Amino acid sequence: MKNINKFIVIVLLLISGFGFYTEAQDIEVITHETFLSDTLGAEMVFEFEIVNISNVEQTVFEVRTINDLPPNWVSSLCFGQNCFPPSFDSVATTPDFNTPPLAPGDTLLSSLHVTALVNDGIANVQIQAGTFHNPNDRITIDFEATTLPVSVDGEKTLPGQYFLAQNYPNPFNPSTKIKFGLKDASVVSLKVYDILGNEVATLINEFRDAGDYEVNFNSVHLSSGIYFYKLTANGFAETRKMILEK
Repeated sequence: MKNINKFIVIVLLLISGFGFYTEAQDIEVITHETFLSDTLGAEMVFEFEIVNISNVEQTVFEVRTINDLPPNWVSSLCFGQNCFPPSFDSVATTPDFNTPPLAPGDTLLSSLHVTALVNDGIANVQIQAGTFHNPNDRITIDFEATTLPVSVDGEKTLPGQYFLAQNYPNPFNPSTKIKFGLKDASVVSLKVYDILGNEVATLINEFRDAGDYEVNFNSVHLSSGIYFYKLTANGFAETRKMILEK
């Protein structure tokens, strides 16, 4: 029965589009995006969770094995709201990093922050996650962050691809902004869902020309918690997570 339940969880994650699931012996990793595109000066945040699926307490580590950044870009690792300096290539759930080990079934909220400070470009960052119990049994995650070029008159050029940016601010209360880009003109749907998958708001459901857009989401009618927003357009679909704190 345990194996059947785990299979159901994996299928639900794949169907929902909220992320993908990777498992090692002691932990599993759930990512919500591995590619982000935004404008120059933006902080692009890749969120992921590490879950202790073993029956013993685990000390989890993350190692930044590739940090290929354009000049004047920086990347850094975070455990929840606890973010570490860009110079830290390795972090762990130890007192040194003010983070306790994971009890069986516990989840570690993690994120990779990539900030494009000066010039446009493409960043490739690789992170490996594992445990002190089985340090050689690691999960590898590859992330890519890009910025959109700007024309000489200061106007954004049309994006070379579809994208859905991380909302800002996040966490937020009561409103936040959501940016997205369309490579081609198409019918666009941008909807918000609660953690159970129930639709709670429709922000856009109409035809839009190619270009960059920004939408304000006001959550005065919602309670605190985790929500997901999903963009679909011309066969493209992407979902991101946001946190409402009232």
